[in-house]
Amino acid sequence: MHRRSLALPTLLVVAAIAAGACGGSTPALSDPGEILTKAVESLQKAKTVHMEATVDGTLSLDLMGTGQAGDLTLTGTKLTADVDIEGGNLAASVAVPAILGLTADVIVVGDDTYTRTSMTGDKYQMSSTSGSGLPVDTSDPEQSLKDLQEWLGKPEVDPEKLDDSSCGGESCYQVKIDLAADELGALIPDAGDLGAATVVLTVLVEKDSLRPSRLTFDITAAELGAMTLTLNLSKWDESLDISAPPADEVQ
Repeated sequence: MHRRSLALPTLLVVAAIAAGACGGSTPALSDPGEILTKAVESLQKAKTVHMEATVDGTLSLDLMGTGQAGDLTLTGTKLTADVDIEGGNLAASVAVPAILGLTADVIVVGDDTYTRTSMTGDKYQMSSTSGSGLPVDTSDPEQSLKDLQEWLGKPEVDPEKLDDSSCGGESCYQVKIDLAADELGALIPDAGDLGAATVVLTVLVEKDSLRPSRLTFDITAAELGAMTLTLNLSKWDESLDISAPPADEVQ
């Protein structure tokens, strides 16, 4: 009888915990600036992330320095990277078919960077730098957030919240920032004449974790052409083992 008398209270406690877990979802956000700020906050707390980027479009560039620009098709350009944000390490691979089938591998371990390209041979070349080579600044999280909030507060930025979108099986917030040529000039006064360049940035942020899932940059410049850069972020906080290449693979 004593054991049976404990059964009902125990079940009630378990049910209460389960109900709390199910009902404790993050409140929905409606302010696009807050959504982007929360996404950056989540980046500052992240330990590792996997990145996959693709580039599409055509640019008019004078790669040979002849004074005559030619069209460079960027479609097929890819980058994959595993980033150890906490440890300050990076392993990345790049492919740019339009530039003589260029491929490159880059490994960053501490202050040492190892680079190997299809144009320089089978071995890595090492260089040393001070500071992290990561694309995410983790040195001063508070200042990073302050800078972002200041940037979002500029009248030229004016982020817009679009309808929620599906991203990798998750539900995501969708925020767009549309910058015309004069707005870019106001934001980047030292960049000189940007012509008719425009940038449309679309950011998908997971509603549950508030982590960024995808960033898409649509860039158009009157004289250079147009390109779309898509960056997907996944595998957050998964274990990574990034180390320097073997000595016999370093020049």
